[in-house]
Amino acid sequence: MNVKNNKKRVILVEDDPAIIDVYSTAFKNADINLEVISSGERAIRRVKESNESEEGKPDLVLLDLILPDINGIEVLKAIKTDDKTKDVPVFILSNQTSLDLEKAGDIKPDKFIIKANITPTQLVKMLEEQLQK
Repeated sequence: MNVKNNKKRVILVEDDPAIIDVYSTAFKNADINLEVISSGERAIRRVKESNESEEGKPDLVLLDLILPDINGIEVLKAIKTDDKTKDVPVFILSNQTSLDLEKAGDIKPDKFIIKANITPTQLVKMLEEQLQK
């Protein structure tokens, strides 16, 4: 019998190994599956592919703005302008200011979080609350 995992699934789009390590550790004790992707292009592909697979869309995407290939704003636009993925919540998690979001035009994230202003534990708690809605 195939039992679907009830854990919420979050995709973290981040390329800094130290930050990935810290967040991975913080999420270990949470009831959340954290999938880490380190490039914007791969993140876009993964969200679209998972939408069409058995696992379904991610419950939330945590997105850094500074990525090695494309800007996080481009990832945000790709997710939010696709009819199949536009309802996936996207939280920007960056130390860049919200002024960078002006480049996104009318496309806005569901939340903008400054990394320096939130501990990993606080972030996990915030996501757990968000995912229960």
